Amino acid sequence: MREAVEEPEDSDAAAALRQQIKRTLKDDPQLLAELAAQLPPIGAVTITASGERSIAAQAIGTAVTGDNTTIRP
Repeated sequence: MREAVEEPEDSDAAAALRQQIKRTLKDDPQLLAELAAQLPPIGAVTITASGERSIAAQAIGTAVTGDNTTIRP
């Protein structure tokens, strides 16, 4: 893990870290279950709009905010 932290752009170090994580989770089903419980359900979507005039959507066509806005075709 040290290599991946010291050299974040090193793809070999990142691959080695991924392999170590995979081995650890394979060898420790309880840890895997605990981590999986922390993840949102598959297909779940969380959308948050925060702040004045903010817009949030899973899919959006046209969105306009602001004062005196004119939309022309």
